[in-house]
Amino acid sequence: MIKHIGLTPKEHLFPTVIIVFLALSVSCSSELETYSGVSGVYFAMNAGSTAINADTMYSETSSLPFIVTRSTDSTFNLKVKILGAISDRDRQVSIEVVPEETDALDGDYDRLSDNYVFPAGTVFGNIPITFHRTPSLEGKERKLTVRLVENNDFALPIRLWRNSSDEYVDVVKHTIVFSDKYVQLPGYETGYFGPFSEKKMKLMLEVLGLDISDFNEKMPYTRAKALGQQFDRYLKEQKAAGTPVLEDDGTEMTAGEYIY
Repeated sequence: MIKHIGLTPKEHLFPTVIIVFLALSVSCSSELETYSGVSGVYFAMNAGSTAINADTMYSETSSLPFIVTRSTDSTFNLKVKILGAISDRDRQVSIEVVPEETDALDGDYDRLSDNYVFPAGTVFGNIPITFHRTPSLEGKERKLTVRLVENNDFALPIRLWRNSSDEYVDVVKHTIVFSDKYVQLPGYETGYFGPFSEKKMKLMLEVLGLDISDFNEKMPYTRAKALGQQFDRYLKEQKAAGTPVLEDDGTEMTAGEYIY
């Protein structure tokens, strides 16, 4: 019989329990020191990632393309997350426009309130912003940047959110880019479709039988790759026929480099 040199199961269990207990004590102590008595808010705008932890990956920028919504007016909801204890009373979230990071014109959106009421028991809430497809927006894109403001109900304990080991995003400030033109949407992956251009986007929709709304969300990479391969075959067929497809600047239109 081989005798194992080391701790018996009981002897091994005792120090393990102590270590786990101490770790939990430190963790709880740290958490209490950080959030005890603090009620805070931050923007919880999803980054549209397809990663496993996508629900907790946030973005500093969102897009509102009227060419996708096909509407005259569109309401964009800024999602706000509340930190701290759930309250049994209504509370107010305060925001303001950041003028130096905004080029939206009067009439592009409805004037914002200084404060928005979040009902008792709320953990998440939305701040609605209504944008308008004005004639002056045709063929252009503009941006509106807003930020949260501390008030008597909420502090701003979290300003940077860690999406990954090398990516931190500002969750106190958010920019909405609204447009009435063909723009690069979340589903357009340059690795599969190549550099973006309005001419290419229109041609892809025609050749692939897609709608612009198909690109409004992140695509599964398998679908994006298949579409990129199909578009690449079309471009090569046109070139072989002596009618290569050119971009507006005269360069040859290409698909992405990761399709094969």
